[in-house]
Amino acid sequence: MNQAYHILTAQQMFAADKATITAKQSTSLQLMERAGQAILPLCHKLKLDAGRVVIIVGQGNNGGDGFVAARLLRAKNVPVTVIPLIPIETLQGDAAIQARFAQETGVKIRPATCADDLPTLQAWLHRAVIIVDAIFGIGLNKPVHGWVAQAIQAMNRMDRPILSIDIPSGIDANTGKVLGVAIQATATLPIAAYKWGHWLQQGHKHSGHIFTPAHIGIDTKTLQHAQQLVPADASNSLLINECMIQQVITKRDTQAYKHSSGHVWIFGGAIGYTGAPQLAAIGAQSVGAGLVSIACPPDTHTIIATSSLEVMVHPQNHAPWQHADAIVAGMGWDESQHDTLHQLLQHPAPLVLDAGALHILSTSQTLQTALQQRTAYTVLTPHPGEAAQLLHTNTTDIQENRLKSVLKLAKNYQAWVVLKGAQTLIASPQQQVWLNPFGSANLAVAGTGDVLAGMMGGLLANQAQQTLHAGQKTIAAVAIHGIAGEQPYWYKAGQLPTLVAKQMTQFQQNTV
Repeated sequence: MNQAYHILTAQQMFAADKATITAKQSTSLQLMERAGQAILPLCHKLKLDAGRVVIIVGQGNNGGDGFVAARLLRAKNVPVTVIPLIPIETLQGDAAIQARFAQETGVKIRPATCADDLPTLQAWLHRAVIIVDAIFGIGLNKPVHGWVAQAIQAMNRMDRPILSIDIPSGIDANTGKVLGVAIQATATLPIAAYKWGHWLQQGHKHSGHIFTPAHIGIDTKTLQHAQQLVPADASNSLLINECMIQQVITKRDTQAYKHSSGHVWIFGGAIGYTGAPQLAAIGAQSVGAGLVSIACPPDTHTIIATSSLEVMVHPQNHAPWQHADAIVAGMGWDESQHDTLHQLLQHPAPLVLDAGALHILSTSQTLQTALQQRTAYTVLTPHPGEAAQLLHTNTTDIQENRLKSVLKLAKNYQAWVVLKGAQTLIASPQQQVWLNPFGSANLAVAGTGDVLAGMMGGLLANQAQQTLHAGQKTIAAVAIHGIAGEQPYWYKAGQLPTLVAKQMTQFQQNTV
């Protein structure tokens, strides 16, 4: 997956559809025809055997896509049945046309339009080897109830793979919230572009395996224009891919030396938190930092220094950090570090603020003003609790509105922001957003965020990559961290840097 894929809201997708049709690049029926065609190979991929495909359709264009797929499957002699959940004569527009085409070509259509038809629906579902969900598309904006809710629950109870067209029916395409009840898909085929509902909140779990979007004739420029035309949230949103990592991770020059690979300074550590700056330090080393130093409070210096072989450790009040190529600060800090943070904000080196630094920042208008006025690159790396502190809200609100939260943080603080968690979001002050699809639940353990902060510092410090924007390095660090986290058989944050280094080696070997 090396192509850059956009992530759109429902409104942006509708705008892209309309623009394509208005420009006469494709008709609406042609777009629907191509969507239906894209379903066929995935039906064959997910089918348990050569048995029947059962397609459950609703009223709108999603149902029309289902009728197209049924007609094309029948043309290939695949047993297929369409179950409309509404009276077929109530269909309108393109969906009605495609239903008529399906009838004319002999597709078996067996309506189940009310609760009394539940036994009929169940009987067909039992005969299926794969169920295709074509009930609702991305336009759903109210809770599912009544007969359709019963039908969705019946589909979810079947031990059959379910392929959802565009998005699982019942999922809000913009937020990922379940609207009453939703299909639990085995896999989902996005149409034309990813939607935010594929990745956010419950939508990600309900989508199952998310296939690459089906190309139906809407070009990339149209998708980009739609994002800017309908800037509901982010004006430009992309899914991170391996190509974005490869742009950053290149082979080290044969003439490289430790200073050309950058000197990272880690500010952190306190009694009870002496491991945090050390994890950040080995995170920086894992991505190739040439030199790593730790500046820690005097009362922790002996503890940290005796357990850090490759890292230089200095008492904070005697640390010669002024020539740093990148600075990472905050792990293990408390309010006593206010003045130190203010001093770091005046330094021209790229700055990564994590953990305690974020708490201090959230309580100080002086520091917030200093950050907003800062011209050097700064990235904040909050988890949801820290994001709640920075926005003076609660963690629930952050998690329910992750996209809006990361954008608000980037705008308010005029910094890049990495909102950590499942499907980490990265936002720039210009309101661009990148979503990280990599990672696993293994990363939900103390210390992995410290490793990530150090990785960012390590990549930002690299003097051999001056032509790259610092934001590209931040994106790459988040993605590599996620890919490493997907590897099996590790359980502690201290094991993660080794996996990161292996991923770095693989990307370097792939460099031409």
